[in-house]
Amino acid sequence: MHKDKILKEVVKKKVKSKIISIEKFTEACLYGKFGYYNNSNVIGKKGDFITSPEISQLFGDIIGLFILYHWKINLKKKFNFYELGPGKGTLLIDLLNITKKFNEFQKSMNIYLIEKNIKLIKVQKSNILSFNYKPKKISWLKNFSKKNQYPNIIFANEFFDCFPVRQFFKKNQTWYEKMIEIKYNESSIKFKDVIINDKKTLKQLNQDKNSEIFEISNSRDKYFDKICKHISKLGGMIIVIDYGYKKHPGYFTLQSVYNNKKTNVLDNIGKQDITSLVDFNKLIDLGKKNNLTIEHFSSQREFLLNNGIKERENRVLKVANNKQRIMIQKGVKRIIDKKDMGNLFKVLVLSKWN
Repeated sequence: MHKDKILKEVVKKKVKSKIISIEKFTEACLYGKFGYYNNSNVIGKKGDFITSPEISQLFGDIIGLFILYHWKINLKKKFNFYELGPGKGTLLIDLLNITKKFNEFQKSMNIYLIEKNIKLIKVQKSNILSFNYKPKKISWLKNFSKKNQYPNIIFANEFFDCFPVRQFFKKNQTWYEKMIEIKYNESSIKFKDVIINDKKTLKQLNQDKNSEIFEISNSRDKYFDKICKHISKLGGMIIVIDYGYKKHPGYFTLQSVYNNKKTNVLDNIGKQDITSLVDFNKLIDLGKKNNLTIEHFSSQREFLLNNGIKERENRVLKVANNKQRIMIQKGVKRIIDKKDMGNLFKVLVLSKWN
């Protein structure tokens, strides 16, 4: 049912078949009226993926203390805290809990949660209300936007991997775009390689003579550039944590996940998550273009270790019971594991303190 409705969204009436970019297909599958993010319970054991804040409270503790430190050193005044894609609200709750003794910090913070999923908004509101924090105001927004003239601290965990991409490859000195052919009447859908004739696209692809595979996300670049411009003008910092690379790995990274298992991108249409590795080099270039400083770039493992997660773990273990100790150790191990999230996930911090 989802499949037919989504295919109808991207194929116009009276057209038997259509070839569209992977970008447009993904946009409909994820964000369309019948798309994944508008209709699914996406996070946790019953969802399709589990994020670091859900795995270990200590992740949120470290992020909270990192933000508190930079506020003390660089701001010490009223600011906006934006979380892009806040999941179940777990990270925000952990951040508020670890900083609860710092009244001036919490009173200075206007909170904006960027979320499109109506089901998740309800979960976030319920979880935050059950936590004994009574902020002056928490606002929910569908998209990032300027709300006032205060500086901004922006946090994005597993947010930018969800932006649709276009895929290009070079074969026998000819550039192709990997696209999708939809035959609506037959309910058929398959990949199709199409030769590129557009001069602007060819010029962009030929800039890097050493690469023969590209994934480009125009919507991701535009969104991130908007944030960088905002920080450049009003001051502040953005923390991006996601799976990605500085140099493209040489293969297409588009993937889909259904019930915590990798699947075919063309299966379970509208019912599964579709993501790709984030090009951190592009994000860094956009930051530089907007005169932001690269404060930090590393693996998630290195970031968490350098900011004291093991010390925090040891302190918490001293007051934990046996069952809690097992859960704490298991969670920390997973988010810093070299063979798992520790190295796959990267942390980028860009700033401009006016």
